[in-house]
Amino acid sequence: MGNLLFSPSGRINSSDFMKGATVLIVITLVLALLPVISPGLALLNIVTLVFLWCWVVLWVKRYHDGGKTGWMCIIPIIIYLIVGGVAGWLVTQSFVDADAVAEAQEAIAEATEANDIGAMFKASMGANGVTKTGTIVVALVSAAVSYAIAFLFNKMIAGDAHDNQFGPHAGTADTFN
Repeated sequence: MGNLLFSPSGRINSSDFMKGATVLIVITLVLALLPVISPGLALLNIVTLVFLWCWVVLWVKRYHDGGKTGWMCIIPIIIYLIVGGVAGWLVTQSFVDADAVAEAQEAIAEATEANDIGAMFKASMGANGVTKTGTIVVALVSAAVSYAIAFLFNKMIAGDAHDNQFGPHAGTADTFN
């Protein structure tokens, strides 16, 4: 699994791509749900930046399997950022607690006046006012958008049945093409 998710060299067929994508989606979903258990665990969401590299690696290998440049990985990633961002924002707006936002803004102002950086950081963690239910729904929508984009783009990339400039044939025939 390490080579699949961390090394951009070589090729992968559609089946292996979907296995790697599913692993990334599940891990990211779990990390997104941790703040529901404890708000302090929201800091672990920074770890999801590592998974951006893993997505790049998967897409590069998948495009390589189709005989295309790995730079094409930018297309599904940008589409995810746009569609996921818009979907997340729309869903989030349905689950905002206005009172929590007002309280967080007041706490930020008080911490700023007192020059208490720790209190400013703690208050800013709750500044978006999204309820726990909203956090769960946004995480599930994000996972669904990730899976849909991975599935659709994966289906559009026809694997090269022969060795190409990116390496030997990726193995079994593509099951999604």
